[in-house]
Amino acid sequence: MDQYLRDLLKVVGIGGAFALLPALAALAGLSPPWPPAIGGVSALLILVFSLIVWEWVRKSRTSHRRAWILVALVLTLAGLLGYLILYSLFIEPVPGTDERAIRGFTCTPDALKVHKEACPDLPREALEDAEWESLKLWTRQSVTLVRLGLAFSWLVFTAGLIATVGAILAGRRLKAPAANPAD
Repeated sequence: MDQYLRDLLKVVGIGGAFALLPALAALAGLSPPWPPAIGGVSALLILVFSLIVWEWVRKSRTSHRRAWILVALVLTLAGLLGYLILYSLFIEPVPGTDERAIRGFTCTPDALKVHKEACPDLPREALEDAEWESLKLWTRQSVTLVRLGLAFSWLVFTAGLIATVGAILAGRRLKAPAANPAD
C-alpha cells in the first residue's frame, strides 16, 4: 500500500476517534436536544471535515496551516460560545427525566393572556403547568429558530474543533521516515 493510502487510513482512524465525541457529549447530556439524530450528523461531519482538512492542508506551507488553525479555532470558540449562550437561555431540564424542553422567544396569544408581562421569559412553573410542551407557551416559529440556532452552533463548534485538530495534525508526519543505512 502506498504512503498516501496509509496516511489516509490514519487520518480516517483519527477522525473516527474524534467522531466518538458527539456520542460522549450525548451521554453527558451536552448535545442539543433537537434534532434527535444530531450525534450521527456530528460524527459524519467530523469524518468529512477530517478528510477535507487533511487533503487541503497536508502539503501546505506552515503559514497557510497556521491560518487554517486560527480560523478553525475562531470557529470552535464562536460555535461553543453561541451554543452555551443559547443553551443557558432556552433549555430547561425536565425533572425526573433525561429530557430537555426548548423554550421560545415569542409567546403564543394564549400564553400572553395568562402570563402578560412575564412573556417571553416565562418561569419554570409555566412550563410545568403546560406539561413541558413548549408549543403551548411559545410560537412554533420561535421554538424552531431556537432549535436551529442550537443545532447550527453545535455543528460549527464540532466542525471548528476537528478542523483545528486536523490542521495541526495535517502538517505533522504520521510516520517518521526510515533511516537510510547508506548514510
